[in-house]
Amino acid sequence: MAGEGDLFDVIVIGGGLGGLTAAREAAARGLSVASVDDGGHMGGLVMNVGHVEDYPAAGEASGMDLAVAELEALVEHGVDIVPEAAIRLDIDQDIKTVTTDSGAHRAKTVVLASGARLKSLGVPGEERLFGRGVSQCAGCDAGFFVDQDVVVIGGGDSALQEALHLTDYVRGITLVTRGSALRAKQSFVSRAADNPKIAVRCETVVTEILGEDDVSGVRVTPADGGPAEDLACTGAFVFVGLEPNLDYLPAEIERDAAGCIVTGPNFQTNVPGVYAVGAVRAGDTGQLAGAVGDAAAVAARIAG
Repeated sequence: MAGEGDLFDVIVIGGGLGGLTAAREAAARGLSVASVDDGGHMGGLVMNVGHVEDYPAAGEASGMDLAVAELEALVEHGVDIVPEAAIRLDIDQDIKTVTTDSGAHRAKTVVLASGARLKSLGVPGEERLFGRGVSQCAGCDAGFFVDQDVVVIGGGDSALQEALHLTDYVRGITLVTRGSALRAKQSFVSRAADNPKIAVRCETVVTEILGEDDVSGVRVTPADGGPAEDLACTGAFVFVGLEPNLDYLPAEIERDAAGCIVTGPNFQTNVPGVYAVGAVRAGDTGQLAGAVGDAAAVAARIAG
């Protein structure tokens, strides 16, 4: 692990595929690199995906397969892996300092690639029953719901992709979204429409997760108001969007109204020597291939 006296050419904050790519590419170009990310989340949200459909280079690989391969490549290229979350980023002219539980790690350049976290609903019962029927990872937890009825909450790509994965295990799925239509890519919407296990309820809001020791149902209401209804289920899978993982970010780095980092055409922030790629960046497409390509481009620019 990096010592407090080390000065790296580059520190990459974030262990998703974008961050891992930036670290690998920078090291392959001869730079000294540290990769900082909570050891429990190396690989990022893609670790939850059973089959990566928006990244052609993956072939039939799972998200976990891709992340493991990238981690092995980091070790081969001599990247110093710091398996801890970034607590704070301090900028003192040409030196950037990333603080983790083990201390301060210094670099000439920092790449912000800490990705996004899944939003919660913020309704009663959700936090209390998390891990006891409430989940945000179908790939991890589908096996606990064999031949049972579950509810998937959300109408975007993640919700549809996870619902489709669940169909291999569960008896039935009610897909609940507050929108008037599903907003996922058409291929996911078409596959869901063709699957008899999936029933879609649009313009519907989940207001409570029900159950004592385990989930027993969800309470829903029409989005425009109306009487509540309880849907019986043993699992509630929540996929209602993302928010950037930037709790460590200093105030001097510019963000937009959504809290994402504003960058120029070369992915540099308003602070020289600080770059941003992937879901933390304003204007990111949300596509894995785009984040990986942007990360490689940033590494090439830093190396000169």
